[in-house]
Amino acid sequence: MIARLRASYAASPSASVGASIIIALVILTAAAPLYSPYKPETMDFMAPLSGPSRAHLLGTDNFGRDILTRVLYGYQISLAVALGSVGFGMAAGVTLGLLAGYFGGALDNIIMRPMDVLMAFPAIVLVVALTGFVGREIAVMMLAVAVVYVPIFARVMRGAALECVNELYVEGARARGASHLRLMLRHILPNAIPPVLIQASILMGIAILLESALSFIGLGTQPPDPSLGLMLSEGRSFMQQAPWMVLVPGLAISLAVLGFNLLGNGLQALLNPARMAR
Repeated sequence: MIARLRASYAASPSASVGASIIIALVILTAAAPLYSPYKPETMDFMAPLSGPSRAHLLGTDNFGRDILTRVLYGYQISLAVALGSVGFGMAAGVTLGLLAGYFGGALDNIIMRPMDVLMAFPAIVLVVALTGFVGREIAVMMLAVAVVYVPIFARVMRGAALECVNELYVEGARARGASHLRLMLRHILPNAIPPVLIQASILMGIAILLESALSFIGLGTQPPDPSLGLMLSEGRSFMQQAPWMVLVPGLAISLAVLGFNLLGNGLQALLNPARMAR
């Protein structure tokens, strides 16, 4: 097992670095209620706009709330939206793309033409429209981002399935009498899923950016709940007096996106067909 981990790290150190960043963020975020001395809404009226200190390691905002605590709790929302939206989008997109790539013909057109229409809209515009009409809850944000991701996953899966459907191992299984369902789930899906996993990692980073953008413009998480985008929005008025109010959440967003992008680039190297064939 250790030898495999070392081989994977040597083949793609960026995947290991990205995974390490994400795992660290998840652990810190999940355990925040256990070790954080503050709650995200707790105000220290004696220390508004206080700089980094022993009491507040990353300073406080204009209400005296601990910025480190709010960043950690803000990550909970960002990661929940990222995982939820990618999970829903991947489940629907992979199913549709697999059906379109395997059967082709009329079914391919029925499935993919609506996907093309969805992809014609800029992602942020579509997400803003959906959240503006439906609501601003976290579940609504997840579903809104998932709707944007469905056609992306569908196109990636369809392309990979088209490459696999005429391979010899699929033809051999078909000649032995394998059903359509068995061919899709047992032979095509496992071999077509690597590019989908790479895309999923990259889209998680983009989902964090979308959630932050929605909160920044007031269509996402609402005060007093913590959100990295909302923290950026609130800190704009205090950039000169308390630059940490903008710097800390901005770096937090960048770190999470960097982790997912490094993981995606690393998976691309690890799941490269040429390497896997060796």
